Amino acid sequence: MNKFALILTSISISLLLSAGVVLADDSAIQTMARITMNLNHFPSDEDKATLQTIIDSDDSTDDEADIAMAIVNIQHKVLEKDTQRLQEIIDDDGAETGSRKLASILLRINHAPSDTDKIALAALAKE
Repeated sequence: MNKFALILTSISISLLLSAGVVLADDSAIQTMARITMNLNHFPSDEDKATLQTIIDSDDSTDDEADIAMAIVNIQHKVLEKDTQRLQEIIDDDGAETGSRKLASILLRINHAPSDTDKIALAALAKE
């Protein structure tokens, strides 16, 4: 049991450290675009750890944190409780363009992003 706990702790720490490295090099929008681009029904545990880092970061905007939470909650599509907030981001002319684009793509997801949306996500991931 102790060996299992040690292994689990080591894996958790590694995931959190790697998530921090990703965020240090890229913007939250770039990171979330890459995660969304590879999304298949729901985010992986590793992706959820990275998204949680975005949610918890003092450097993330409220929009970025809310988008990250919507991605964490995806189960084949965006949950109803996240739809309204994503629409508010889309409708907010003062919101960053990347946030608005990513929120729009998330609302269209049905199990995975479309090929057209994957192209847009690839562009966001490079910005």
